[in-house]
Amino acid sequence: MGKNIYLVFVAGFFALCLSVVGAVWWSVNELRAFREEYDLLEQERASSERMMQNMQHKNVDLTQVTGLNIDNAGLAHDAVEFYSAVREALENNNVELLSMNSEANSENILSLHLQGNYYSVARAFAQWRTMPFAARINSLKIKRDTTSPTNRIDAEVVLEAMMEGK
Repeated sequence: MGKNIYLVFVAGFFALCLSVVGAVWWSVNELRAFREEYDLLEQERASSERMMQNMQHKNVDLTQVTGLNIDNAGLAHDAVEFYSAVREALENNNVELLSMNSEANSENILSLHLQGNYYSVARAFAQWRTMPFAARINSLKIKRDTTSPTNRIDAEVVLEAMMEGK
């Protein structure tokens, strides 16, 4: 009987040791997985910070671009003058014009789909402000071209000009 109790205690001791070793092994694996996840999140955070720093350098004050161009308070003579001034600004800045549509009931509103370098598009917007007639950007949607490794963007712009007789 004494020998059986001794065997039960030894078996219990080995079971306890085995469960402690198993718990330590499981804890180490969990800790390793948490560490890997932490490292990935840290890399993402650093990447996001770099991206935010880059975007701060590319920031354009759109209030200077989108406001009504009152300095050149003249009126466009007709749609041809308006369209050609818009196209000229795009061509001067190497911005690709993917589509250009005028509103059905109004020649003084243009919807444009552009693609080009971020800075080139911003310079085209600035050149629109120097047109010899009042013009403004009604709406602007800009998104980065994810297929391009450079800083190319797609932009959808609605541009309005003040015309004679409108």
